[in-house]
This record gives sequence, C-alpha cells and structure tokens, in this order.
Amino acid sequence: MQKKLRHFGLLAFSILVLIASPLRVTSADEQPIAPVAVDLGREVDFDQDVAPILKNNCLACHNSKIKEGSLNLESHVAMMQGGDSGTSIVPGKSDESYLFQVVSRQEESFMPPLPNKMNAKKLTGEEVWKLKRWIDLGAPAGNGLTNSTVVWSTMPQNLQPVYALSLFPNESRFAVGRGNRVQVISITNPLDVSNLIDPELPAAHRDYVNAIAVHPNGRLLATAGYRNVKIWQKDAFQILENAHINEPVAAFSHSPAGTKFAVIGQTGRLFLGSNEGHQISETKIPAAKAVAVNDAGNLLAIATETDVKILDPTNSESIVTLTVPSPVTQLAFHLQTLVTTHADGQLRTWSKAEADPTWQESGAAFKKSDAAVIEFKPVAENKFSALSADGNAVIWDLTNRTAVRGWAVSGDTTKLCFTEDLKTAATVDKNGVVRVWDANGKQTQEFLRPASTEKAVKDQERALAIAKAQSAYSLNLVKLAETDLKQREEAVQKAEKAIEPAKEEITKVTAPRDEAVTALEAANKKLAEKPEDAELKKQQEAAQKKRDEAVAKFDEKTELLKRAETTLQLEKAALERSKTQNEAKTKQSELAAELVKKIEGELKVSQEARDKSTLLAVNIAFEDAQLLRILTSTGTIETWNVSTKQPVDEFQVPEWQSSLGWIPISGDRYCEIRADGRIEKVSLSPQWTLQRRLGPANGELAIEKSEFVDRVTALDFSPEGSLLATGGGDPSRDGELKIWNWKEGTLVRTIPNAHSDSILTIKFSEDGQKLATGSADKFVKVFAVDTGEPLASFEGHTEHVLSVDWMADGLTIASASADKSVKIWDVQDGSQKRTITGFGKQVTGLEYIGVSDNLATCCGDKIVRLYQAGNGRNYRNLSGAQNYLNAFDVTEDESLVVAGGHTGVVRIWDGKSGKLLQTLEPN
Repeated sequence: MQKKLRHFGLLAFSILVLIASPLRVTSADEQPIAPVAVDLGREVDFDQDVAPILKNNCLACHNSKIKEGSLNLESHVAMMQGGDSGTSIVPGKSDESYLFQVVSRQEESFMPPLPNKMNAKKLTGEEVWKLKRWIDLGAPAGNGLTNSTVVWSTMPQNLQPVYALSLFPNESRFAVGRGNRVQVISITNPLDVSNLIDPELPAAHRDYVNAIAVHPNGRLLATAGYRNVKIWQKDAFQILENAHINEPVAAFSHSPAGTKFAVIGQTGRLFLGSNEGHQISETKIPAAKAVAVNDAGNLLAIATETDVKILDPTNSESIVTLTVPSPVTQLAFHLQTLVTTHADGQLRTWSKAEADPTWQESGAAFKKSDAAVIEFKPVAENKFSALSADGNAVIWDLTNRTAVRGWAVSGDTTKLCFTEDLKTAATVDKNGVVRVWDANGKQTQEFLRPASTEKAVKDQERALAIAKAQSAYSLNLVKLAETDLKQREEAVQKAEKAIEPAKEEITKVTAPRDEAVTALEAANKKLAEKPEDAELKKQQEAAQKKRDEAVAKFDEKTELLKRAETTLQLEKAALERSKTQNEAKTKQSELAAELVKKIEGELKVSQEARDKSTLLAVNIAFEDAQLLRILTSTGTIETWNVSTKQPVDEFQVPEWQSSLGWIPISGDRYCEIRADGRIEKVSLSPQWTLQRRLGPANGELAIEKSEFVDRVTALDFSPEGSLLATGGGDPSRDGELKIWNWKEGTLVRTIPNAHSDSILTIKFSEDGQKLATGSADKFVKVFAVDTGEPLASFEGHTEHVLSVDWMADGLTIASASADKSVKIWDVQDGSQKRTITGFGKQVTGLEYIGVSDNLATCCGDKIVRLYQAGNGRNYRNLSGAQNYLNAFDVTEDESLVVAGGHTGVVRIWDGKSGKLLQTLEPN
C-alpha cells in the first residue's frame, strides 16, 4: 500500500486517461504479462531493444516537455533520475523496479493505461522480457533513443505524394515535390520539366519533400526534408561556349533541324558549329551575302553578289559555282535540295545527281510577291517561312511548292517567327514593336513597352491597393475613436451634472443632522442630571435614534457625492485617454492618406514612364505556344505570355554588345552572333543546381548533426528575399522556428518555445516585419521578425493548424486546420472575425488571392474552394481531383489554380470558370 501511494502521480494519470476514453477495458488487458524469452544472438541492448519500446508506448506522456509524474523516459540519465515517486529502475533488480512492475502489469497502476488517447499498447511478452533482461543486466546506458548513424532506405518510385507545391512569381511555372523528387514544371508547356538533383543523390532529397518556397526573384528555390533545407539556384543566362572568327560577320544561318549552324566573315573565314563543338576554317570566299548548311554538316552554300558557291566544309577544293539569274538574298538546304531566294521575290530550288558534282535548277521558280525575300528559314518538316520586304509573310511547303499560309504584315517588318504548330506568328518592325498574329492573319497582340515599365506599374498598382485598404482601415478606426470620444464627452457632462444635485442633497440633510446632534447633546445632559428619570431616558433614546438617522442620511448623501466626484474624475481620465487615442489614430489615418497620395503620384510617374518608353525589339523566338522571348537593342531578353499579354521574365545579357542575331540550336540553346565576329553558345534556361544545404554541419549531406531537430515542415522567403524562415520541431514536444540568412548559410535567429508542437506552416507578412505560424498545438501565432518577440496568439482551432496566410494589407490572417475549418483573425485586436465550415475533410491549404479578401482552399475531400473571406461565401468549387489534396497555389488574378495530392497527380484549373485544364501524372 505504501508503494502505491508513492506512485500516486502515475495512478492519477491512469485514472484521467481512463475517464477521458470511451473504449472498454477487458479483464484480459489487465492480466500480468509473462516474459517471453527472445533469441537475439546477442545480449539485450538499450539502443536496439529497449529504446524502441519506450518510444512506441511511453514517450508520448513521459518526455522532456510532458512529464507525467515528473518521469522522463527520453534518455538513460533521465530515466535513472526517476519521478515524483522516486527511483523507478533498480539496476540489476527488475522485481524491485517499479517501471518494470507496472508495464508488465504485475502491480497497479498499469502502464500504459488502457484505453488511452496516445494509441499506446500494452507490452508483448517479448518486450517485457527485453526490459526485464536489460534491468537485470544492470540497466547499462546507451547512446540515446537513436543510433548516431541514420541508415537510409531507397524510396520506392511509386511513392510520389505531393506535400509541397508553389507557383513562381511570374506564374508561368510551379515547383512541386513528388516523394523525394522536386520538379519545376511549365504551366504553358507541361512537358517542359526540370528535375532538381542533389549531386550526391539520385533525387533532390532522401525522403519526402515536406515544404517548398520560391524566392521573390524566381531564380531560387528552398526545399525541405528530414533535418535539412536545400537552396537551389538557376541562372537566367549561361554561356556554354565562346568562339571568335576575328573579323566582321558577313552572314549566318542554321540547318533545318537546328543541329548545325554556320557563320562566315567578310574575308571568308568560316565558323561551323553544333551542340558538340565547333571548327573554324578558311573558305577564301569574301563578301558573302548569305550562307546555309545542311543537317549533316557536309554541305555548305555561300551566296555572293553574283553567284552561289557550294562546297564540302572539310574540303575547300570541292567548290561548285551556281550561276543565278538575279542576286540571292537568302539560302537554305532542304533534304538534298538547295533553296535560294532572290531580290525579285523568286524562290528557286537546286539539286544534283548523286555521282554528278554539277548542281542544276530543279523545277520552275515560284514566288508570292515581287519584293525581295529578306528572311527565309525552316519552321517545320518540309516547311519554310519567308518574309518579303513588302510585308508578305508566307509558309511554303517545299514538297509541292505551295504557300500553305500567308499573312500581310507591316512593310517595315524585319523579323518573323512561328509557334511549333504554325498557328501563331510574331513579327518585329523597324521601330522595335512586336506584333502577334493568329492563323487567319489577324493581329491579336501588340507589345510596345518594355517589361520593366509594365512591372513597375503593376507593382505600384498593387502597392496602391494595399495602401488604400490600410487607409480605409485607419479611417474606420478614426470614426470609432470619434464615436468613443463623443461618448466620453457626454459621460463627463453627465457626471458633472450629477455633482450639483448631490451637493444640494447634502445641504438638505446638513441642518437636520446638526439639529439632531444638538438635541441629543441636550438630552444626554438632562439625563446625566437625573439618571433614574424614566421619561428623560425615553427622550434621550428618541434623540439618539433621530440623531443616528440624521447622520446616516448625511453620510449616505456624502457617499453619493464622493461617488459622483470619483465618477467625474474617472470619466475625465477616460476622456483624456480617448482624446490621446483619437489624436494618434487621426495622425495614423493622415499618414495612411498621405501614403496613398504618395503612391498615386509614383504610379502616375510610372505610367508616364511606361507610356513614353519603347520596347526596341530586335529579335524574337517562341519558347512554346504561349511564351514569346524578345531580345531588345539594349541587351534585355524579355519573356511575354502572348495569351495574357503579361510579362513573365526579364534579364540583361551580360557584357552586352550589339548583336546581329540569335541562331536557335535546340530547346533553350541559342548561338549569339556579334558584329565583330564573336560567337557565344548560350542557354537561356540553365539547369537548377544545388547552391547550399542548411542544417547539417558544414552543409554536408549527413544529417546526424543538424541545426534541425526533426523534419522541416514549413518554409517561406521574406518579401525582399534576404531571409528564409523555417518551421518544424520535435513532434508533441517543441515547435522549432528559425530565421536564416540563406545566402551566407548562417542562422540569424532561433525563436525559442515558439510552439509546443511541430510548426506546420509559416508566412511572412507583406511588409516582411511579421511572421505568422501555425502548429500541431492548434495555435496560430505572430512574431516580430527583427527581434523574435511574440506579438499575438490566436486560439480557436481544435486540431492541427495546417496553413496560414496574410491578407495583403497585413491586418488579417486566415488559418486552415485539420478540424475541417478556416478561421479569419483580426491581427490588430486579436479577435476571431469569422469561421468557415462545410469542408468534408482536413483543410490542408489556404491562400489569399492577390490583394483582395478572396481566398482559396484545398482540402482532403478532393475539392478546391474559393471564398469571400469578408462574408464567408463559397462562390466557386474546383472539382475533378481523384485523391486527397495536400498542397496547392493560385495566381494573383485567380486565373489559374494548381493542386496536388497523395498519388502525385497535379491538376491545373481555370480559377475563374472552374474548368479543369490539365491533369499531370507523375513520371
């Protein structure tokens, strides 16, 4: 009995869990568990045998954070310290060890108690034997609950759940984690997929990718796994190869398939290149007007002022000269045929017999107009595009010499390109204006201004919308403050009015009180003279009573006056506070209004600068059916979405010099030709490379010694991009919140005790000054970024908080939870503004849409829902998903929604119509 009383802490916990659980306990559950010997082929080891038993059945309630009965079983040292009841393990004596007695159910209170909320199960006979044997051996210490080396298993290829997904700032691509892989996928061309590979691994991570964050510049990614974060980088421009023919360039072109490209100088020096490399040779053919090379690279044609010379580049003696009826403007090989275009608009074809070195004109000449062809290049199998000086753009089928499609473009057009399906054309004119044309020859878009000016206007419009929202909020606070001030003034007036009546009441009772006091004094005097006089006693008692009543009335009225005066003082103090608050809020509102005016002025300046600017395009090429690359005369390469007319990307070519042109090689690779003879093979979309690892010591792959205690489950870059916030923690024990200088790989700040359980979501505010977090502990919290100081805590969810986001104005936070709800919180006063329910399962993701109060959610019930946060109205559902949805993102204008789930399938919807656009299977 004495022993049981010593262990009252454990007993109390057992009773509590039993009461809380609805499950039944059978008599079999409470029978003693007999040890069952296990042949391990070795002696029992703490790390291998005992620690796993404790971890699975005991640690949920007996750890460093939760110590039921003050007993911590996380380490050997802690275990040997015991709990409230004293020692729980007696080395060498299992029969005297209370821990063994209760887990083997030989002595109450039985552990773990059944039933329980932790899903802990009673020990098996084998487990009981291991614990008993270990204690009888003297309970030797180990190295903790895990070995020092983590042994990784290869992740099965069929496990590709999507737990993380994020759109890029330009909204043309998204990054997605599928299992341990990270992919960057083009929305306009889903076949354009980049796989991120750690050089020391066959994938991006060893285990599941739990979080992804895209840097504001769109060229950096952060991905999170177990005890590590990886930073990936992709340059906008990469020089793959440099060459120089050391003389001015006369002409250049590429083969029909783009496998070979040729550049010839003014004296005839020839550069012949391919993806594999290049060679420079001398042709001794000066003043070339045009050049062409076939796909095999064994035929070269060079047009001069008077003729065309055909040769084998490897044998300069094998020159064949063609006499042409009019000057040649462009050349191209088609299969075994040479096509020449002429100043009179004619196109001619030339061929030769296999054994005959002589080239002859084959078939009749053909043309679309009489103007000279100024550009001629392959666009598809057997098809070439021709641009004439008079603005006729034609696609020729050289198999039957027919024009399959034509456009009447501007007469000052200098460049022409097509999408792969030949349904969309783009042109550049002499003024640098880019126009887009559909298959019917109708102009659909016109690009006049640089992307930078459009972006500046867009950014200012966003900033203005946010400033107006904040100004409206401040103005509303002023109105509330003014209402409060008016109420306080009225309260003071009311309190002042109450003073005079109170004084008058005192005046009324003062004379009766004085008279009663005097009368009592007289009665007392008379009684003192005749103490036995019964009549005088009655008079004295009556006078005493009258005096007491009069004094009581006087005291009552005096107290009422004091209360009135105190009320007046309090109301005056409240009035002063209200005035101070009103002045502060008025000042804040004035500053907010001034900011609106300031941004309106900046927006006007940006708009004027945009309207005065000129694109100055010199070359164009379609990246896919929707994205158009534009090279400007200043060396800027811009990418535009021709469907939305929105800029997607922009970067400056390094060491820019005026370029004669860009030869497409393959995919994103081009050959830049400069007037002085410099030739650069470049990639406009280089591969993603691993820049650094955060967490493990020295940035190594091994994670045994890491800054992170467990999985990193949340990531976010600060709006200006210098900081990276990471969230995770030790499940059920601690929420780990860190802020990093990702560029240097250094830890800026750890915010201790941020949460009591793992942090599952994290988000910087728009101004970058605050950090919102959500945790498995069911709380939403806000911290100051510069100090780590906790600013707010929101309680209301009943399950894990899985996602948080700020409204753009920074005044409101929305949170999504496993409790099947979304909650809207007022950051300023900490109140809960709204709860949105009606979800079928856990709400796994949440995102505000642009600068509006609309928000999108994704849910385990396979539906993406769109809401008006202000009134909670569900105005659109996006269906079609076939599995539990874990992660999603939405564009600023709600035009696209991307979501992925358990099977690795990613779906893309039109957010405005709800139509499912694409289903992307994992590969």
